[in-house]
Amino acid sequence: MNVLEHINVQFVECLYVVTLGLTLYSVFTQTVYLYVACITGLYICLKVVRKKTTGGVAVKNKGVFITGCDTGFGHDVARRFDDLGFIVFAGCLKPEGEGARKLKSASSKSLHVVALDVRSDESLELAHEYVKKHLPSGGLWAIVNNAGLNIMGDVELLTIDLYRKCMDINFSGAVRTLRRFLYLVRESKGRVAIVTSVKGRYSWPANSAYHVTKHGLETLADCLRLEMRKFEVGVAVVEPGNFSNATACQNEEVFKRYEEELNEIWAAASPDVKVTYGRKYVDAYLAQQRASTSGGGLTTRPVVDALEDAVVSTRPHTRYMVDGGWFDPYAILARFYDYLPTCLSDLIIRKMTGCDRWPDYKKPKLE
Repeated sequence: MNVLEHINVQFVECLYVVTLGLTLYSVFTQTVYLYVACITGLYICLKVVRKKTTGGVAVKNKGVFITGCDTGFGHDVARRFDDLGFIVFAGCLKPEGEGARKLKSASSKSLHVVALDVRSDESLELAHEYVKKHLPSGGLWAIVNNAGLNIMGDVELLTIDLYRKCMDINFSGAVRTLRRFLYLVRESKGRVAIVTSVKGRYSWPANSAYHVTKHGLETLADCLRLEMRKFEVGVAVVEPGNFSNATACQNEEVFKRYEEELNEIWAAASPDVKVTYGRKYVDAYLAQQRASTSGGGLTTRPVVDALEDAVVSTRPHTRYMVDGGWFDPYAILARFYDYLPTCLSDLIIRKMTGCDRWPDYKKPKLE
């Protein structure tokens, strides 16, 4: 074979390879497009079918028990359920406080403000006695577990007492409430809605106490949902994103509590920890929280809508992730966190939080 024939053979072979490659690429591309089109079409069809086939339960003479109604989501959902016609039992930590007074003045006589501290078995028992005494003929249709609070701090800085405080309200408080009131919902074959957070889907530095409780609530809800199927009780989780602007979770009273807790953290820290971290590091927690109040959804309505659907819809979802606005990086991260390799999710969180850098001052030289 001469040189010219060899070049021709090589050219033909290359042409075959290129043609085969282009053919496979075309088939693959068309397959991907077809797959995406099918999935999108199926999703739209399912949404349309659900909307057409979903109704609402009758709310007349049915009760709803809600925790954490002084402010925020609990306050607004209590008003919404009152407007819908439920007999609402709104648990308030401060039944004579400003939040409870606003709730009473803006609602009908069918709304009952109930003194409730979810940390106390005695308080829950008194609330239970009140609900039983005023329960409508339709029974207790739903429990909405909403009470909660946030506590900041690195693992090495947070005290056991602060971990216990966060767990006692956010997680154990929900368990206590369910254990005391669940039998009433079981009798009515009703609903349980548990407000967690998108922060129950991933991990966040300097916020472990809060995230641990929200992860725990997610697992609690999953277990309870499976356990309650035999009783025909629906269990749903509502996971709000960033709604700092819309709720009272970042008001001056909360910031005052943060300052007290940070002073407690600093007082309890060992000499080595104080030297290593420095007071400026601890104070930066508060500055970061104040900065976070500039973002998030401007209204609680999306979360209230989700809670309404979870309690009223004849075909509720098991999970409602609710974005705080058109762009909520916390909710976006929650959606994809489980699918990302750890190195990538860690990189994203480091960029979002700056947890691998020292705020406002240079890192000290450690002995």
